[in-house]
Amino acid sequence: MDSMDRIVTIILGGGRGTRLMPLTRMRSKPAVPFGGKYRLVDIPISNCIHAGLYKVFVLTQFNSFSLNRHVNLSYYIKDFRNSFVEIFAAEQTPENMNWFQGTADAVRQVMKHLRNYDPDYVLILSGDQLYTMDLRDLVETHMRDGDRGITVATTMVNRETASALGLMRVGENNRITEFVEKPTDPGVLDSLQQPDGRFIASMGIYVFDRKVLDQLIDGYPEHTDFGKEIIPHAMRSVTTKAYVHDGYWEDIGTIGSFYEANLLLTRPQAEVKLFNMDKPIYTHARFLPPSHLGSVTLTDSLLCDGCYIEGGEIRNSVIGIRTVIGENVLIERSVLMGAEKYHKVGEGDGHCTVDDGSVIRNAIIDRDVRIGRRVRLENRDNLQEYDDGLVEIRDGVIVVPKGTEIPEGYVL
Repeated sequence: MDSMDRIVTIILGGGRGTRLMPLTRMRSKPAVPFGGKYRLVDIPISNCIHAGLYKVFVLTQFNSFSLNRHVNLSYYIKDFRNSFVEIFAAEQTPENMNWFQGTADAVRQVMKHLRNYDPDYVLILSGDQLYTMDLRDLVETHMRDGDRGITVATTMVNRETASALGLMRVGENNRITEFVEKPTDPGVLDSLQQPDGRFIASMGIYVFDRKVLDQLIDGYPEHTDFGKEIIPHAMRSVTTKAYVHDGYWEDIGTIGSFYEANLLLTRPQAEVKLFNMDKPIYTHARFLPPSHLGSVTLTDSLLCDGCYIEGGEIRNSVIGIRTVIGENVLIERSVLMGAEKYHKVGEGDGHCTVDDGSVIRNAIIDRDVRIGRRVRLENRDNLQEYDDGLVEIRDGVIVVPKGTEIPEGYVL
C-alpha cells in the first residue's frame, strides 16, 4: 500500500476574506479566480494530486456556492482505492449549533466524518495560498521521524510581512522551541529574528499524527485556532518540528499581494510554473475555442482560452477566459478575470468586457464586468483607498467588482 493512502487531507476554505474585498463579496477566498483560468483552491488540490494524496476534504462556510460548484465540476477522482475530493460544508447538528469558529474548530467539526477513513495522519492545508511544494516529501519526512507528533511547514520571510504570520524559534533537529502567532511587539519580533535578518514563519500547513490531533481537538474544546492556541499548547507535550520549504510561497491575504502574485505569472522566470507539464495546475475543463486576435500587440502577458480581441495593445497583463476586447484598447499591468459567458462585440456600449478606446492600468477587473467606450481606469491621483460605489481602490490597485457595468467616458 502506498504510504499516501494512510493520509487524509483537509483544505481549509478560510474565513470571511475581508482583506480581499471586493473580490470576496460574492465568493470565498479559495474560489477567487487566479491566473486567468484557475481558482486559488486549484493550487492545494493540484499539489495533493501530484503527491498521490487522493483523500481530500475541502471545508467551506462563507459564500461557498461558487467554490462548491467549482470543486464538484473539476475534481472527480473516485476509484476503487476510495479516492475523492469532497466538499464539507459547515453544518449545524444537535450536538453543535455553531458554525466554524476558527481553523481548529473547523477540523474538530469534520473529524467525525474523517475518522470513517481511519487515517494514520492528517495533512492540513490552506485554500488561499500560492506555492509549489512537494507534499509527498513533507509527509514522508513526518512519517520517517518517529519522534514527532506534529510537523509545521515553514518558510523564511522578511520583517515587513513577519507580523502577519506565526513566527517560531527552531532548535536542534528542527524542533520548534517557541511559537508566537502574529506578533506585533517589536521586542518579540527582535527576539525571533534570525542572524540574516529574516524570520522563520509558519505556512499554515501542518501534518499531525491522527491520535495526536484527536487528543488536541477533543481534549481542549475551547481551542479554536491552530496558530493561536493548538500549536503553542501542543509544544509543551508533543514533539513539534519544522519542515523547511525553500521554494516560492505567498499568502494571498490582501488585494496588493493578490495583484502582484498574478502579475508575477507573466514573467518568463515565474516562480509558479504554469508551463510545467509534469506538474500542471488542474482546474475545470471548459472546452473553449482558441482565442482570436485582430490587430493586437501583446507583451509579457498571459492570454487564456476563448478570448476575442479586435485591436490595441496589452502589456504585462493577465487576460482571463472569454474576455472580449474592442478596438484601440490599452491594457497595462492589469488582471482581467474574464467572463462566465460571452458578451457580444459590436452591439453597443456595455457588451464588451472592454469596449473601444478604453485604457486600463494597474487594475483588477473581476468576472463579468462590462467596460464602456473611452473609459480610463488609471488612478491618476495615486490614491491608496477609494470607493465611489462603482469602482474601488485597495492597496493602490483599482478593483472593479464582479458584474459591474462602467459607463461610457468614466475616468478615474
